[in-house]
Amino acid sequence: MESKRDLVEAIGACSELTSLHLIAHSGMYGPMFGTTELPEQFSPHEWRTLAIPFAPGAEAFFHSCRSGRWFAPFFARTFGVPASGHHWYTTVSRHPTRYRWVPPNLAADADVFVVGQPGRKSHGLTGALGKHLGWLPPVPLDRYLPQDGLDAPAYDRVAKLYDAVFQDIRVRGPEWDWLSARVPSDARVLDIGCGTGALLRALRPGLRHGAGVDVSGAMLAEAARHEPDARWDRIEGPVLPQDDDRFDVVTSLLSWRYLDWDPLLAEIARVLRPGGRLLVVDMVASPASVSDLPAVAAAKLREVRRARRFPGFVQARKRLVADPAWAAMLQYNPIRAEHEYRWFFGSRFPAGEIDVLDVGRNSRVLGVDSGPIADSWFPPQSYP
Repeated sequence: MESKRDLVEAIGACSELTSLHLIAHSGMYGPMFGTTELPEQFSPHEWRTLAIPFAPGAEAFFHSCRSGRWFAPFFARTFGVPASGHHWYTTVSRHPTRYRWVPPNLAADADVFVVGQPGRKSHGLTGALGKHLGWLPPVPLDRYLPQDGLDAPAYDRVAKLYDAVFQDIRVRGPEWDWLSARVPSDARVLDIGCGTGALLRALRPGLRHGAGVDVSGAMLAEAARHEPDARWDRIEGPVLPQDDDRFDVVTSLLSWRYLDWDPLLAEIARVLRPGGRLLVVDMVASPASVSDLPAVAAAKLREVRRARRFPGFVQARKRLVADPAWAAMLQYNPIRAEHEYRWFFGSRFPAGEIDVLDVGRNSRVLGVDSGPIADSWFPPQSYP
């Protein structure tokens, strides 16, 4: 299959499905189709519109990279069937339970297996060695039931702990420096995924107007406790309650991974004034290379300095990460790979910028500046 339409037609030709297996490249919302120039995928909004004729007792299996993190739980909840996916990246192997390299001249009738396999992209150099030397065997699919997964109230359960950690958002030094330098004075700003309002509180003295939206009512209640006169809106799905041409800048700090990207971009373009811009800061999965080691060391040094500059931050963070509700959320963390962000934003905003703001052992933080948005076209949210 080369397109979303192919899949829709194949499903439409079935009267009943006892099991669904998709073997594909995977990206932001599960299996990808067509090209990575402009990733063609069903958005969460589009998945919800599909009518898949599952039989009683049916299951779905997604043999593709990281489909077990966000997508399989989402699919299980959406369609009411158990769904399985891989937590790490996938590869092909000549054996299902231990990695065996597949040569390009392998006989056409030889068995080849799609396996979830730790390797260079997930564990860096040690992962590559462990894979090829047999130290890291393939990992079975993760299976999720319809009730499993990250739901909107998940952040409700940690709102007060989260607020205590980010009383001052400037504790996130590189992210704050990058964002604050790009928000002009006297701007009108909409913060998507605003949480407890920490970013807007820090920006507020230089703004003409600031508003925040989030899916968590408890997080917004904390924001309103700090600033009762500001506007905080709870949203469900990729629809913004703001008027057209209302804002100069839309921001998203460490929340973009949770959002329905393409439908939301259309809404962002609607509420932005002509020439407005989108600023996104988010964490991505990217194991550090040898050349990254100085940046990793510098990040650790900044963390030590941060603990001195912001008393109480380290202890508040420890209380947050020790909470069982936070640990449960991390199990379904929809963190994306770095190349997904570069594909997505590069295709939507070719004149934009993507900067690396911070580097860790297994992740890094990117800053995306769309540049002035003059063209409001985005991929249509219905399959062609």
